[in-house]
Amino acid sequence: MRDFDWKILTTLYHTKNITRTANLMFITQPTLTRRLQQLELELNTSLFIRGSKGIVFTPNGEYVVQKAIEILRSLDEIKDHIEQSEHGTRGTLKIGVPNSFMHFVIPALVEKFSEKFPLIKLELHTDLSSQLIKSLEAYELHACFARGNINTPLKKHLLSEDQIIIISHQPITLEDLPNLPQIEYAKEETVVDATARWWKENFTTPPNIKLKVNSGEACLQMIKHKLGYGIFSDIKYFDPDDGLYSLPLMFKDGSKFTRKSWLVYNENSLHYPLISNFVTTVLESF
Repeated sequence: MRDFDWKILTTLYHTKNITRTANLMFITQPTLTRRLQQLELELNTSLFIRGSKGIVFTPNGEYVVQKAIEILRSLDEIKDHIEQSEHGTRGTLKIGVPNSFMHFVIPALVEKFSEKFPLIKLELHTDLSSQLIKSLEAYELHACFARGNINTPLKKHLLSEDQIIIISHQPITLEDLPNLPQIEYAKEETVVDATARWWKENFTTPPNIKLKVNSGEACLQMIKHKLGYGIFSDIKYFDPDDGLYSLPLMFKDGSKFTRKSWLVYNENSLHYPLISNFVTTVLESF
C-alpha cells in the first residue's frame, strides 16, 4: 500500500462519503471506487459498507483506518523533524481556523507571518472550534484558533473578547425581536447555548427563526436582502458602510454578552522552532 492509499482511507473515514472523498483527493469517483476495491482485495477483507446515512466502516475497516492514521502521523513527524532542523524557518504548519477567523483575521496574520518566514508553508484547516480542538488533541494540527468557552488540557492564550451583536437592515429594539424574523447560522454549541440562555432571560416566547444558513457571511447577505435579523458572535461582521444597523447585547445584570477567542497548542510542541515561531508571531499580533 502507498501513502496515498492511507490518505484515501483516512479521508473517507472522516467524510463517510465517496463523492466528497474523491473531490478532496482530486481524483474521479470511479478511480476512487476502483482503488478501494483493490485495497479490499489486497487485505482480503471488507473495509466498509454503504449505509443509508453514508459509509459505515467494518471492525476490520476501523482497525485499518486507525493504523493508517498512525502511519501518516509518523510520516508527518519524520518530515517535521527534518524540516524543523532549519531553525524553524522552513517546513509546513497545519493550523486550524474557525470560519469567522478565516474571513477577518487570518489574511493579515498570514501576510505578516509569511514576510518573516517566507519558506514556511501554511495549511489552513477550517471547521467549528470544537472540531479543531479535537483535531489538535489528536495531533492532526500543530495549533489552532478557537472561539467560545473551550475545555481542553492544551495550552491556550486569550486573544480577544468580542461583544455579541444583532445586525439588522433597519433600527430595532430588544422588544421588537420576538415579532421579527431571525436568520440563524451555524455556530459553536457553547455559543448556541449561551444565546439560548440570553434569550430566555429576556423573552418568554421562542425566537421566530425564518431561515437557517451555514455561515455568518451567508446570514449577512440575507439581512442585506431584508429577510430578517441575525445574532453574530463576531462584531467584525458589522460594517457601517453596509447601511446596516447593530445592537450590542447585554445580560440583565448589565454585563456584556461576549465570546472569547483563543490560540490553542500543545505546550510541549514549543521546543519545535517552527511552532514556537508561529505562536510568537500570533501573540505579537494580538
